[in-house]
Amino acid sequence: MSRTARWIALAGALLVSCTSEAQADFARPDYLGTWQITSTQPAPWINPADTSTSPHDAQLLGKTITYERTRIIAPPLLACDKPAYAIKRARPEGLFQGGLTDPKRQALELGFQRGKVRTLETGCEGWFEYHFLDAQTAMFALDNMIYTIRRR
Repeated sequence: MSRTARWIALAGALLVSCTSEAQADFARPDYLGTWQITSTQPAPWINPADTSTSPHDAQLLGKTITYERTRIIAPPLLACDKPAYAIKRARPEGLFQGGLTDPKRQALELGFQRGKVRTLETGCEGWFEYHFLDAQTAMFALDNMIYTIRRR
């Protein structure tokens, strides 16, 4: 093999290698990784006169959720062995499984932008949905509480 042919082969191999790495990075879903539960607040749909809507803090503040391709490592209520991830777009009326009582106003008060909200469905037991405020912050509801998670 001539010197020129070797250089062409080497350049081709490098191009294929770089392209494969770029495709692998591009194909990695952006929600994968470790997130921390950084704040909690009572859900906006609670009614102080109705004890069935009383918030219950599940003591999750400070805990982490790690989304891997084949499992979710998290406190027991949020953990999952075989997630079936799906990214959807939810209107304010669909946030927190339709729990908002004045969706447009409450969604804005929670920090969501107008329009459809990017939502991660896990397909796990308990049907948890994570609604993204931005690429680094999401929210989910549990027991009449809203939890905020941030990427670590």
